[in-house]
Amino acid sequence: MTPSELLDLAWSYPLFEALYGRRSRRFGLGFEMPEGPFRCKSAHTPVPLSEIEEALLVGAGAGFSGLALWDLPTPAPYRRRSGRTFPTTRPGGHTALFFTNDEGLYVLDANVAASKLREIETPDERTKLLEAYRAQRRELRRGRLDIPRRIPPMSGHDLWDSNQPGSTLFLPVCDVSASLISLIAQFVDPALRRYAPAGGGMNIVDDRHGYRPAGTERWLKEGFLDAERMLPLSIVERQACYYVFSEPAAICQNMFLATEALGLGGWKHCGFLSLEILKRVGFRIVAANGGATFGNPVGLDGVFEASCPPYHPSMDAAIDAVLAPPLRGRKETGPVPHRMSEAEHRAGTIRISAEGLACTKAICNYIHDTYGRFPGGTDAMHLMWVMQAHHIDTDYYDRFFGPGAYGPAHAAHMATWHP
Repeated sequence: MTPSELLDLAWSYPLFEALYGRRSRRFGLGFEMPEGPFRCKSAHTPVPLSEIEEALLVGAGAGFSGLALWDLPTPAPYRRRSGRTFPTTRPGGHTALFFTNDEGLYVLDANVAASKLREIETPDERTKLLEAYRAQRRELRRGRLDIPRRIPPMSGHDLWDSNQPGSTLFLPVCDVSASLISLIAQFVDPALRRYAPAGGGMNIVDDRHGYRPAGTERWLKEGFLDAERMLPLSIVERQACYYVFSEPAAICQNMFLATEALGLGGWKHCGFLSLEILKRVGFRIVAANGGATFGNPVGLDGVFEASCPPYHPSMDAAIDAVLAPPLRGRKETGPVPHRMSEAEHRAGTIRISAEGLACTKAICNYIHDTYGRFPGGTDAMHLMWVMQAHHIDTDYYDRFFGPGAYGPAHAAHMATWHP
C-alpha cells in the first residue's frame, strides 16, 4: 500500500472500536518473558516501527490540529498557536514529546503556528501529518536511549519488556515550573477571572514554615489579597503538578488508541524515577542551595528549558517570559478562527494586572529564595507517563489466549504495513 493508502486506512478506523478493543499488549516480536505462567521466548526477530507508523502515533498523541477556538467570555490573546490533538493547559501546551527507537533519541519541535482552523480537512491533506513529523522531529543523538534495566529507575514488572529493541518509547516531559507560575498568577489576581475572587486574591502561605505569608505581606496589607482565603503553598505546587500531568496522560492515551487502529502492540506505563531518566536524556540537574539531597531537573539546553534560573537571569525574568505574552496583546496578523473584527475580539481579552504581576513575582521569588530551587517542593521538569509501541508476536497470543486477544488490524498488520 502507498503512504496515502496507509494514512486513509488509519483515518477510517472507528473510534469506538479502538476504545473497546484497546488492551495492553506487551509481548512483541523478539521479546522474552523469562518467568511466570506466560513464560515465553519469541521465535521472531524484532521489527522496528516504520516512519509512517511513528508519524501516525506522534500525530495522534501530540499532533498540530489547527487554530484553537478560544470561545470564552474572556478570550486569550494568543490565537495563532496551534491547537493540539491533546487538551493543553496553556497555548501549545506545557509538554515536550521525546521518543527513542533503535536509531536514536528525538524530540518534537512544538513551535508551530496554525495555518487554518483545521489543518487536515480532506483526504488529500492527510500527508501533512507525515510532512509535519519530518519537519518537527529533531534528532538529539544516535542510538537508543540507555535506560538502566534495573529497579530503580524501572518498575520490576517492566524490566523484561520496556524499551526493548524494535520498540519505540515515547516520553512526554512536562514543565511544572511554567504551570506553577501561571497558577499562582491566577490564584492571586482577580483581573484574570480564574481562581481569584473579585473581593481579593488567595492568600498563599508557606505551610512548611509555620503558615507564614509566602512573600505577600505588602499585598495583604493593601487588601489586594484576602487574608481569610488561605491557600497552602504545598497545595499550590501539587495542583501545578496535577494540572500539567493531564497533558502527558492524554498524549499517551491518544497514542494507545492509535496503536489499536494501526494494529500495533504496546502499553502506557509509569514507575520510572523521573530524575534518573531525565539525566540519561541529558537534562541539566541543578543542586539546590542549602545542600538538599536531590537536584532539580531544569531542562535540556536549547531544547526544553524550565521557567527559572539558570535559564533566566532571575525569577522576575522567568515570570515575564511566561506572562508577558498576555501583557503585550499584539495585534493578530495571521489567520484567526472567528468572524468578528480584531477590535471586537480584543475588547474581551483579559490580561494580568500590574499588581497581579508584582504579587506573582514576590511569591515566586519567595519560593526560590526559601528553598533554593523553583518549584520548592517538586521538580521543575517531570516525566510521569510513557507509552511504548511495538509489533506484537501473534504466536504468543495464540498460544496463551483465546480469540479476541488481538484484533483484525493486528492480524493483518505485517502483511499490510510491512509486505
